[in-house]
Amino acid sequence: MSIKVLWTISDSMGTVSDLKMLKGINDMNIDIVTADREDKDSLGFAVTGKKHIIPHGEAPDYIENIKAICERERVTALIPQYGDELAPLCRNIKLFDSLGVKVIISSDVEKLSIANNKAALYDYFAGSSFIPQYRSVSTLEEMEKGILELRYPHKAVCMKPVSSEGSKGFRIITNEKVDILNERPGSSKICWEILRSYLEQYKEMPEILIMEYLPGTEYSVDCVCKDGKTIVCIPRQRVETSMGVAVESIIEKNEELIDISKRIIKALNLSYNINIQFKYSSEGNPKLIEINPRVSGSLVANLGAGVNMLELSLKLAYGLPLPTIDVKWGTKMMRYWDQLYI
Repeated sequence: MSIKVLWTISDSMGTVSDLKMLKGINDMNIDIVTADREDKDSLGFAVTGKKHIIPHGEAPDYIENIKAICERERVTALIPQYGDELAPLCRNIKLFDSLGVKVIISSDVEKLSIANNKAALYDYFAGSSFIPQYRSVSTLEEMEKGILELRYPHKAVCMKPVSSEGSKGFRIITNEKVDILNERPGSSKICWEILRSYLEQYKEMPEILIMEYLPGTEYSVDCVCKDGKTIVCIPRQRVETSMGVAVESIIEKNEELIDISKRIIKALNLSYNINIQFKYSSEGNPKLIEINPRVSGSLVANLGAGVNMLELSLKLAYGLPLPTIDVKWGTKMMRYWDQLYI
């Protein structure tokens, strides 16, 4: 079976690995074109030999641009990579169906929008044991009140914009003294007084989620599902990260996280590649950080454990028999720098 995939990011750490995963799918002859939001040399463009520049998902001409690429390149499957693309594409699934293009995302736009918004997600599951203490704020006054309610400065508090990708905008608000001469590059620790001075520069502050600081182990659970029914859930411990992406991780059969992930997927009627992130509290309880209802940046970790999750999603979309799923628990992935000459 021949499929032409449109992959909507070209300049990310995981792009080349993901494209190799697509090319390695059994029983499918896959051609790939990549798109990105910036017109520059990047890995995906170099590997595929094609360059398509698209606007942000919220742009009024986004759908028209994607449609034009699909028609020009005779695309048959679309796998979006950015959170702001998901709802617009979901609302236009019938349009792409008419073009012979399968959009590999959840089809329930209301539930998809909840999964894609951290504040809405926490509100939806409010009262569940896996939801941390949190506040949703949109002014400095609300934020200061919220962090005090979460017991700052006696306890550290986290913040992140409600709609953001990766680790963008994430900060740990702490009153502890930070050794700036020995702190690792990219440290997210900051005290409220300094953070406030930065936020005062914004004429209008976006909606921000503040929540209790979770000091325990962090996990990312990659899932494949269809209409709320889980096909596979694979938790991996995020041992070390760089720029929001795991560079060292361990596949772990954590039944607690698998059970919670399945319940979330069913409640939100999710489909295809879903990434659910958890972190453990000081009491040893798993707490939901966020859901990425799309391909995760370290999906390739599961390939080392014997599962090609892009293959599962595409075969689900086309109604093809699924391969045998036999997870090699305990598999460790370590990433390193390599070069690509163009």
